[in-house]
Amino acid sequence: MTAALRALTAEPWAIRPDYLQFMASLAALDRDGRASRRSAEGEDWFRLDLQAAAGPTAQRLDGARYAMLTREGVAIVPVVGPIFPRANLMTEMSGTGTSAAMLGRDLQLARDSADVGAVLLMVDSPGGSPTGINALADQIYAMRGKKRVLAHVTGSCASAAYWLASAAGELVVEKTGIVGSIGVVAAISKQVEPDASGSLAIEIVSSSAPNKRPDPQSEEGAAEIRSLLDSIESQFIADVARGRKTTPARVRTDFGAGGVKVGADAVAAGMADRVQTYERSFRDLAQTAANERVARAVRP
Repeated sequence: MTAALRALTAEPWAIRPDYLQFMASLAALDRDGRASRRSAEGEDWFRLDLQAAAGPTAQRLDGARYAMLTREGVAIVPVVGPIFPRANLMTEMSGTGTSAAMLGRDLQLARDSADVGAVLLMVDSPGGSPTGINALADQIYAMRGKKRVLAHVTGSCASAAYWLASAAGELVVEKTGIVGSIGVVAAISKQVEPDASGSLAIEIVSSSAPNKRPDPQSEEGAAEIRSLLDSIESQFIADVARGRKTTPARVRTDFGAGGVKVGADAVAAGMADRVQTYERSFRDLAQTAANERVARAVRP
């Protein structure tokens, strides 16, 4: 296991496990300047993609990091790539990673802007860190009744991304949209042989803190680690149940048990509301925004 992957897997993740390998490869990039160029190029391509989705007349929502405002009054807020609590080296290197803190600010701006009549969350993400996701899901859920918020899954909406999308007033998927992966994972490394330099790391913890370094190969250590993951998972499931208007028990039994469902199967399971194209989602929200403009015009 590389040092980069060890660092990534040291914390719990609400993400597709295979994506951790990809992020480790990004973290292990050489430091001769190519990473910075990749970041700039990734940012440029991402902006071009977002502009194409929003339309040629769309502009960055005033003060926002990600959100675009269309002339129809729809704020398009992308949830794309791995999700991190804050902007960091990984979001800069990937060019498309999402900062939960910045996403929360964009949503607040969209909520408070008189120019925004509806919000479209454009989701294509494998998930990410669970840190701050509960609060962000609460923020999205609290927008219900204030402005119409629709989460549209263009590709993958896994784990932490589904945690967020399930809080929206509506969740729709493309025919091949992937949703689910409800659960939390951690991969704990344990050095059992000397490394390439002949060194063997040995950790000694204080007498009253044996659970600071639980042994993942022992039953007690694995149970301690799983207890942490289960605590995060319980909140994850509770938030999904709230957003999807069902019970935690049904989420556990019918929402994939950590797996994913595609398109119509996700709708049949109650994980999404309907299958529809991005164009239909945008058109519906544009009509909502137009209705809001008319309503504001006639208010005293």
